[in-house]
Amino acid sequence: MEWHDTGFVLAARRHGESGVIVELLTREHGRHAGLVRGGQSPKLRAVLQPGNEVAAVWRGRLMPPGFSTIPSDWPH
Repeated sequence: MEWHDTGFVLAARRHGESGVIVELLTREHGRHAGLVRGGQSPKLRAVLQPGNEVAAVWRGRLMPPGFSTIPSDWPH
């Protein structure tokens, strides 16, 4: 699952050595949190300040509700 949207940074907190967990309020997808790898770098730290508007690409390995990879007629 992947989507692109714009939103506002609500919060950013450190995660590990160089990552940041960022909470966004997006136009189309509401409130979402995600990991920004390298978010503690000086360049990205300035962008990830609360209140800033950012363009976001969210990639997740989760399946949408109701989606199954197992066929409905299995087992026979």
